[in-house]
Amino acid sequence: MGAEQPPGGDEALSDDELRQRAKAGVFLVSTRGLVILLLGFAGNVIVARLLNPHDFGVVAIGMSFVLFAGLVSDGGLGAGLIRRREPPSDEELGALSALQLGVTVAMTALAVAVAVPLGRIAWVTAVMVASMPFVALQFPGRILLERALLYRRLVVVEMTQVLCFQGWAIGTVAAGFGVWGLATATVVRAVTGTVVMGFVCPAGLVRPRPEFRLIRPLVGFGLRFQAVSATWLLRDQVLNLCVAALGGVAQLGLWTLAKRLMEIPYLVMQSLWRVSFPTMSRLSADEERSARLVQQAVDIASVGMGFVLTVLAGSAPGLVPGIFGAQWREAAVVVPWACLGLAVGGVVSVATQGYLYAIGDAQAVLRASLLSAVTWLAVALPLLAPLGVVSVGLGWALSAAVEALVLGRATTRRIPVRLLRPLIAPTLLGVCGASLGWTVAAQGGGTLGSGIAGGACAAALFTAGMTVVDRRLVRQTYGFAAASVRAALPRSHRDENG
Repeated sequence: MGAEQPPGGDEALSDDELRQRAKAGVFLVSTRGLVILLLGFAGNVIVARLLNPHDFGVVAIGMSFVLFAGLVSDGGLGAGLIRRREPPSDEELGALSALQLGVTVAMTALAVAVAVPLGRIAWVTAVMVASMPFVALQFPGRILLERALLYRRLVVVEMTQVLCFQGWAIGTVAAGFGVWGLATATVVRAVTGTVVMGFVCPAGLVRPRPEFRLIRPLVGFGLRFQAVSATWLLRDQVLNLCVAALGGVAQLGLWTLAKRLMEIPYLVMQSLWRVSFPTMSRLSADEERSARLVQQAVDIASVGMGFVLTVLAGSAPGLVPGIFGAQWREAAVVVPWACLGLAVGGVVSVATQGYLYAIGDAQAVLRASLLSAVTWLAVALPLLAPLGVVSVGLGWALSAAVEALVLGRATTRRIPVRLLRPLIAPTLLGVCGASLGWTVAAQGGGTLGSGIAGGACAAALFTAGMTVVDRRLVRQTYGFAAASVRAALPRSHRDENG
């Protein structure tokens, strides 16, 4: 099958259909992330009552190797096919699948060979790594569905995987299989996803074909694309190790909890990041439309995310100890600085990163990630001893500003957009609203009730201020959120394939 007849119906989309699928994708991916987060939390609570901390540590070791295997096997080549204007052929998808399958099978064989002399922990790791060849078989389908912005089908695959993983893990652990239940659940999740992908993807499962010359042109962009993820992964690991070494394990625990709390706004931003890349890839040849979409993204994200982050920062002094206990109270001081970082760096990244990837400038994104990581470590680590865990939040805020500057400059050199001006009012009002909410929550005794009151005050001040400053933009943001929900609902008179 040649490029003129792309597999999976990767058809040209009208402007209206493109908008509908992009809006639906934002809601579907955000909701999917929230549901997965809740299911994961509930599953962890149940399994934690049946296993001991040592078993959880064994699984954590295995999962780190699974993440590494996924990073190596992907190589960013799939992103190169997503951003390309012409659809991938069956042969190209088969070549990519063959490469990823070969790499993951080799890594599985190596893990088994190492496990023979090392024993139980290594065998658990080998079983978990054995899931990766099945994951590799899903990549062609994921590429096709991402290109077509068919996120409802992707969500079906991902939700089915999570449900099967949790069901198998809880059932086998309860039956007495211990840590092996969690290890084999990783394989069950991958196999389930592969089977479901074969049904929901119009092209089915693509047959691997060892014709690597077809994907050689994707290597340059793919390596730079994947290097961004590698930078984030390395930054997080180095930061965790240094916080534990310089501040102690208790400081690491506080930072870990604060980071988990920030997963709430991250869910929304991740959905915007994920949808913006294939959407911008469809428009990258049209400079005017690209500029309009980037500008709209930064305008709406600055208000929408500003509201969420202001409420979270304002409620933190009561929310953290009220939910997790008084021993975690100090973790709240990280939240306002982390929220400030996302309000600036996160919003700019959401608006620009997908565009830069779409035009092939992964180098600018990589440069921004590297400088951001260096800034974070350079600020947080020297201040950890005198300031405590709040230094990590300060590092986050300043590193986000650096990232926003680099991404912004790379974008404005290519298209005429204003990235700084839309951030001014939401950021200032967010700081004021969060300060008011923080005061209310802290003065109220740092309870869950005072946290809710603080969040409500923060929300009221931010909303009222933005309405006075730019009522049109507030309505536009609300309209986008409502349209995303409507677009995600099944509609009998509109076929999802166009």
